[in-house]
Amino acid sequence: MVLAILAALACCWPAAANTNITLGIISNYCAIKNIVVTRSLVANFSTRFDADAISTQGNSGWSYYADLAVVAAVERINNDPTILPGVHVNLKRFTDCGEYYPSADLEYSGKSGGYASAVTATDITDEHKDVIGVVGNEFSMTAKGIAQILSNAQIPYCAASTAAPRYNNKDMYPYFWRATSYSFTESLLSLMLYWDVKRVAIIYQRDDEFGNSGWRRMKQMAADHQIDIVSSVGLASNSDDQAIRMMNETLHRSDARYIIVLGQAYFVTDLMKCRASLFLDGQKYVWLLNNGFTPDPNLDVADVRGIVLANHCTDLASIERGENLRSLMNQIAGANFSASFFYGVSAEIMYDCTVLMLAGFDKLQVAPDILSNRLAQDDMNFTLFQNLGFAGTVSVNNLVLNEQGDGESLDGVEFARTDNSRANIISFDKTIPIFSGSSVIPSDGSVRIFKFRYSLQTQEGTAIVCLSIIGILTSSAGALFLFKFQRASIVRASCLPEMLVICFGAACAYLSLLLVLDTPSSAACNARALLLLVGYSAILVPLASKNLMMRWIFGQESSRTLEAIRKAKTAFRMSAVTAAVVHVGVCVLALMEAKVVSLQVVDGSEAYVRCAVRGALVAPTCIWYISNALVWILLVVSATLSTKVKLVEYNETTQMVLVALFSAMNIVLIAAMESAPDKLTDFKICIILWISTTAMLGTMLGGRVADVMQSHVRIKHDNEASADDSYMRKSTKQTQLSFSRRKTIQFYSFRVLDKAGKLCVFKIQRYGIGWIFEKWMTGIISLHSLGDKRWICITTLQKAYCTVIRDPSNVSIASSCIEIKGALEILVEFEVTEVAEVFMGDIGRAFKEIENVVDSLCRPDIVVN
Repeated sequence: MVLAILAALACCWPAAANTNITLGIISNYCAIKNIVVTRSLVANFSTRFDADAISTQGNSGWSYYADLAVVAAVERINNDPTILPGVHVNLKRFTDCGEYYPSADLEYSGKSGGYASAVTATDITDEHKDVIGVVGNEFSMTAKGIAQILSNAQIPYCAASTAAPRYNNKDMYPYFWRATSYSFTESLLSLMLYWDVKRVAIIYQRDDEFGNSGWRRMKQMAADHQIDIVSSVGLASNSDDQAIRMMNETLHRSDARYIIVLGQAYFVTDLMKCRASLFLDGQKYVWLLNNGFTPDPNLDVADVRGIVLANHCTDLASIERGENLRSLMNQIAGANFSASFFYGVSAEIMYDCTVLMLAGFDKLQVAPDILSNRLAQDDMNFTLFQNLGFAGTVSVNNLVLNEQGDGESLDGVEFARTDNSRANIISFDKTIPIFSGSSVIPSDGSVRIFKFRYSLQTQEGTAIVCLSIIGILTSSAGALFLFKFQRASIVRASCLPEMLVICFGAACAYLSLLLVLDTPSSAACNARALLLLVGYSAILVPLASKNLMMRWIFGQESSRTLEAIRKAKTAFRMSAVTAAVVHVGVCVLALMEAKVVSLQVVDGSEAYVRCAVRGALVAPTCIWYISNALVWILLVVSATLSTKVKLVEYNETTQMVLVALFSAMNIVLIAAMESAPDKLTDFKICIILWISTTAMLGTMLGGRVADVMQSHVRIKHDNEASADDSYMRKSTKQTQLSFSRRKTIQFYSFRVLDKAGKLCVFKIQRYGIGWIFEKWMTGIISLHSLGDKRWICITTLQKAYCTVIRDPSNVSIASSCIEIKGALEILVEFEVTEVAEVFMGDIGRAFKEIENVVDSLCRPDIVVN
């Protein structure tokens, strides 16, 4: 009998030549009775099932049964001479939640991360240096600190149910890996994409790492695939009735049809039990879960109807491996645990973790003492275990880790399967009535949105392009006109450099219209605002500056020297450049601070993108408006001061008032449009900008163009008439030379028409759009005669306006106004009708006086040679 016992012990005890290495297990041992804890090291753990200490519905069963899977895996490796020959694997158990306390069995939910990081991690790295690898079955929120500490200490850690996506970050957790991934976020997303779901709501466990990081991951992926999250509700693990009511109101108000639940199993279970009372069940709703249920006798079949729960797909071979493992574990425990309990506590994953880790150690092919003394830890990050040719209990053929350190496996539901990447549905059974007895996919409640944008395919886009091109060509033509006729007195009076800058500003404003086309990006929005800003500054600042300069030159009684005028021009222009640079610079800084972005707006069934300021930033907005208002005020002040300039050609008060009016109306109209925007708001703003810019450009250029062209036409006509007269005189002279020589003398006379007043108020009348450029002037009116020709001239300080008339019938009276009709149509206005009648009498008498003088002249006799 004694010999038999010694023989049995010899079979189980390692040979003397074997080197011991130790594998650590981390779990919730605080839920198991009778254990003895030294700091975090657990002793007095029994693999035999004790119903008094272990509850299959609590954390004790979870930790106990997962522990059995590790024991079974270690026994397999210790009995396999091909893996780690000459090495015996020992186990050490560590609690991540302290000593045993009775409530931990049902109430512990992973909120012991501080203990796990401060005590458990320190014990493994510093006190128990024989531990060279760890497997665990921890809550995701508990493992945050300890997983990072173990990675820093280069101790590999394989987790079974620590499923939060945060652990995919291999920069932070290079030694952490999982034999599979229980984060079904990708799988649920691929199913929604397959169903073409565009609207979802998310309920997540906000005080749990698994729920919280799953929510962050789902938000990111939904944004990448243009899925609209209409409602996102974070609930605490033990939410009260008020929080549940608020969640219910939010879901109903957003009309959410597809609802994703992210959290621990107990969180999911509690939520599913209250669906019916919240009127969130039935054919209208589809619930998508990333976790299963906790065993609950109060959970009815109706509570799980209409729910889609992703899981790992298995084939016959993996099912057989799982059944073999369950039988072995039941044999170790001396009890019969069901298959649902076996898979529910991730026992098969713990087994795969253990075997894969030890197989990885074997792959290093180093001496056992190097392993046991932690001298090979540099090579033990997750890449060591990526592809070892091991067939896991839940995988097909080969268990391979992906680049995030998760085991690749097929995910699926009863009617669909994904590929290994979980990104695509590779099979879908459309015959299964999965939606409350129907195979028809329920509506997600969304209205299909049509994206509206301005392009050459739309009437609005074509109009914008045409108007922009017309405006740019007009401003360019204006600049070319000014440059060509720069010697004309009216152009010289306008200050050529400033006028060219004004044309440039108008071109910038026209160019900004093109940035509305297509779908504007944030860069396009900022460029559009910058072009408008430069255009606004380039029009208003030079206009104000040059008129202030004219006020300084002509607004004083004493004359200025040429040298003083040259210095003043330089000073005013440098000041204008400085003011424009400061204005644009300040506004650009405010623009950068305000962060202008492109914003998609949904209006009914249409969506369009508009430029908007992100957030409610008061300071940058105020700076923007104040700086632009100061430029506008500068223009108004300049217009007021310019009234003192007596020379009409240099007085631009009317133009400045109109430009100030146009710019103010522009801002008011755009603000009114922005208060109630729609898809055509940008088009309307473009029309307003084009009209106002064209009006300002026309105000500054139109009158000068009309004057120059009219003068040009008159000169051309006079030259042609002179050529005709010269030809006739030459012909007549040749004819008379053979008969006689005749000398003719033509007398010139004139008379000032001052009976109605020395100065008269007049304007040159224009028709069509030219009336905009009419301006009232003061001058002295006179009648002139040369031979049989008569003409009237009105002389101002700068120039004389003359027009040929035949007789007094070309002059008519209408109330207090006199109309003179000739090549130029002149309107002279008097204070009252009586004064106008005096002028009519004066001009009649002047005609008679001239005729009498001509008739009384003595002509010389004809002399015959």
